[in-house]
Amino acid sequence: MGGALAMLTAASCSIYAPSLLEAGASGHSSAGATSQSGMSGTTGDAGTGDGGGAGEPGASGSSGVGGLAGVGGDGESGGTTGAGGRSSSAGSSGNSGTGGAGSGGTTSIGGRAGAGGTAGAGGTAGTGGSSGSAGAGATANGCAKLSVPLDDAADKAHFVISLTSAVDLSNATISMHLYVRAGSGGSIFNYVQDSGTYRFFGVPPAQRAALSSLSGWSTITWAVGAQADSGTTGIVKSSIKNIGIEIGAQPSTSWTNPTIVYIDSIAVTTPASSYTFDASSSVYPTPTTTSVSGQALWINGGATDTTAVGVTLSWQATCP
Repeated sequence: MGGALAMLTAASCSIYAPSLLEAGASGHSSAGATSQSGMSGTTGDAGTGDGGGAGEPGASGSSGVGGLAGVGGDGESGGTTGAGGRSSSAGSSGNSGTGGAGSGGTTSIGGRAGAGGTAGAGGTAGTGGSSGSAGAGATANGCAKLSVPLDDAADKAHFVISLTSAVDLSNATISMHLYVRAGSGGSIFNYVQDSGTYRFFGVPPAQRAALSSLSGWSTITWAVGAQADSGTTGIVKSSIKNIGIEIGAQPSTSWTNPTIVYIDSIAVTTPASSYTFDASSSVYPTPTTTSVSGQALWINGGATDTTAVGVTLSWQATCP
């Protein structure tokens, strides 16, 4: 996980350029056919969208039971994790005899490496489990909690990371590691905005992840560099200033209220960078309409960016 991010106060100037806004546009970008989230089915030029996050490995399996008495003192191997469980340990020591080698549990998909097993009596020390890709049951050390009351088809919320300086994402992929605590309807997707004009460029509607399809810790990925511009946004991928997340009610007709999503990290390739939420300073909980410094996650409170009422953003040390 990345190091703690220093949170600074919000910048004094608005990131909105009124001349760029049209009907359905976000406060950060020029107008599009739909709102900045592109919730109507066509990605709008305006608004903010979702950034993606890095996969977090889960833990290895639960500790195994020690060797049976009178059976050569072999240590049992650590259990295989079903869902990124706690680190396994080697089997307890058996009676005297030829010691067996206890092994740490293999991690589940998304599991963190298991701890090495302790040798049983006369046994060989167990080996740690191997790490895997993100999956159900993995854990996180610190995360941002996004709570969005969804009870209308037009509801949505935008959460933004304003980069210290513009970066070239022409060949980049964005990944977001997240956990849907409550989300029977709606979608979550990634977006970026360029510097100066804050034009909106997000995941196409047909590719947006349905919240109900995500179980446990999951990673959603968007090849922002490879995604073709429809020709209406004019996004400048070589000068990206904002990476964002949109949680919205579309295309569903019923929802969980509030919808709750935990974000562990957002990672970018080419150039490689990672934005983690290991400390409270990594989130700015007060809705605002101006960029927040320090690359902390913040709520875009603009009238066309966040339409859901009662949206909150917080940090917690203990995650699912």
